[in-house]
Amino acid sequence: MTYNINMTIKFETRTLGPIAAKFINEFLQEGKSIFSLEEAAIVYKQNKSKTSSFLKNLVNRGVLARIKSGSYLILQMGQENVQLSNWPVIARELAKPHAYFISHFSAMRMHGMSTHPLLDIYITLTNRQRNRKFYNIQYHFIYAKPKHFWGAIDLWISKHEKVMVSDLERTILDGLERPDLCGGIKEVTKGIWTKINEVNWDKLRHYIKKYKTIAAIKRLGYILELLNIGSEHINFIQKIIASANGYILLDPSEPKTGKYLKRWRIRLNINPQELKASVWE
Repeated sequence: MTYNINMTIKFETRTLGPIAAKFINEFLQEGKSIFSLEEAAIVYKQNKSKTSSFLKNLVNRGVLARIKSGSYLILQMGQENVQLSNWPVIARELAKPHAYFISHFSAMRMHGMSTHPLLDIYITLTNRQRNRKFYNIQYHFIYAKPKHFWGAIDLWISKHEKVMVSDLERTILDGLERPDLCGGIKEVTKGIWTKINEVNWDKLRHYIKKYKTIAAIKRLGYILELLNIGSEHINFIQKIIASANGYILLDPSEPKTGKYLKRWRIRLNINPQELKASVWE
């Protein structure tokens, strides 16, 4: 599977001058829209100090954007929002040097579970890191204990770039645990319906056994039953939640109202028919 991003167009000599144009186009010819100071020094054929000054000038001219110390993004001339098509690589760069994977609503977008615009990107890490804003996009870092850091895959987003992203099955569970980070329970439900034929059920069942919160499993079982999909897995899920007697909200972002559904230990605080109808919106 490849998640395509748009690469920056070729810069012309008359726009930048011959040295800068050659420098930028050398990266573009390699399919790279993001590069490090070390890589720049090799291409520019100068030491880091002189290269850093050269890059600073290009940043001031709007040719580059500085993601963080030693990491730069090539911009289209006068189009700073080019980062909208490069956000997966920017997320990777912001997470470095730590182990990470793109998760929650961002992962849903990459798996084709949602088509909504993204102004918030979620990245799961095993270390605590402050959120960062890069132009108009907020990058949120979600802390996970090492024992919960699993279920990620390498995803090629162009011929030359790849990032780590939670796989489809882990993305489903994360969305059901934290629908507030995924556009809401309706959006998660619609995403499940959209990709149901691509789910690896053996993998998902394995994940269900070790997932960190039972709430996600309860919501999964209820949604599968509501939509009449994955019926052969309902009994398995019922056994997993059998000892979990406490009730959870179907949508944790909504008020604590609605009837209690004993079968799934869920309080139906949103209309089930509205939830069901959301998959066809």
